[in-house]
Amino acid sequence: MMTNDLFKSLAKIESALHLLNRGVLVRSLQQGLAPGAVQTKLKSIGLASTLELESLYGWRNGTESGGSASLDDIHLFPGFHLLSLEDAIVNYQSFVTDDRWEYGWLPVFANGGGDFYVVNGSLAGAGAVRHFRIEEAEHPIEFSSLSAMLATLAEGFDRGVFYVDRRGYLEMDDLVFDRLASELNPDVNFWRELN
Repeated sequence: MMTNDLFKSLAKIESALHLLNRGVLVRSLQQGLAPGAVQTKLKSIGLASTLELESLYGWRNGTESGGSASLDDIHLFPGFHLLSLEDAIVNYQSFVTDDRWEYGWLPVFANGGGDFYVVNGSLAGAGAVRHFRIEEAEHPIEFSSLSAMLATLAEGFDRGVFYVDRRGYLEMDDLVFDRLASELNPDVNFWRELN
């Protein structure tokens, strides 16, 4: 997918969040960064930038989490919020020496409890997205790219897989999402093995 598709997915996600009255989140999304700023910040920690990361952080530089909003209020998709590039770098530096972490894994989405969706910036796995679970030893690839992940999330919003429950939390039907992800990502072993 090209970055144009990534922007379309982000626009669909943002539109769906408006329709779901996720106003706190929408107001908490920070202004995007110029591609040069993304490149410079990643280079400062020895990582190369990608068009996908530049597109994502050009759209929004994460979520402002220092205010009165709870983590549940700022979830971009169920359980996870978009890290600012600065927070992504801080988390990367905190985990890069962990035995379970690999050089080049930039955390982009976080749950606030040590789990992340990471974009693999190494040459061997360029662009693939893994779900790093703090309590697990294995972290399989879940999406072949950030574009594929965001397209899957956008389709999840379109199909009503994601919804706001009676307590006001952004939730999803896990089984329905698994089927959707399997349908849209047939090239990824993680989803094939769930079926």
